[in-house]
Amino acid sequence: MSSHGDKVAIDCYTCQANKMDGRESARHAHVLETALTVFLRHGFRKTSMEDIAQAANISRQGIYLHFKDKDAIFSASIQKTLDDGLQAANRILDDESLALKEKLLKALDEWFGRHVGLLHPEASDLKGQCERVLGDAVGKSRSAFKKALEKVILGQSARKTKGADKRAAIIADMLCICGETWKHGFSSRQEFSKKMYDAIHLCCRDL
Repeated sequence: MSSHGDKVAIDCYTCQANKMDGRESARHAHVLETALTVFLRHGFRKTSMEDIAQAANISRQGIYLHFKDKDAIFSASIQKTLDDGLQAANRILDDESLALKEKLLKALDEWFGRHVGLLHPEASDLKGQCERVLGDAVGKSRSAFKKALEKVILGQSARKTKGADKRAAIIADMLCICGETWKHGFSSRQEFSKKMYDAIHLCCRDL
């Protein structure tokens, strides 16, 4: 009887621990997403840990429990958005129920579109700070995304002729250049998506 009671107690403890882990994970994600929004609005130098704490509606001490300084939370917030964007894009590109152009549009929207209109002119120092804190992590993620585009373009191309791989690479490169440019050039995600649709239609019309 006591053994059964012990098992129930252990199961309850495990359940509670999982719930706490889930809440903590959600809170951590919320802080990082909020931090990124603040950095995009004010830039790295003008953003303080207090600014992030207030925006995330937690105490300054709560921020420091997880991140030792501004570099740490900046690095984590950028890395999270890179990882989230790449995972979301890959899920779309692996979805066999979608046609090629729909895959490309949805994937490009996940990678670039989610940032449309968020970068404030005051945040012009973010690129340099990314290189300082993260090294080539941003470049590696961009390269991985572009390679994923190349793979799906080549795989679904009807023209399996000589040089098809080079053609797929050129199309992926052009779409990424458009996406990188337009995510800063448009104020709405809808506008970005419409322009991206036109670019995909033009680049892929002969596939």
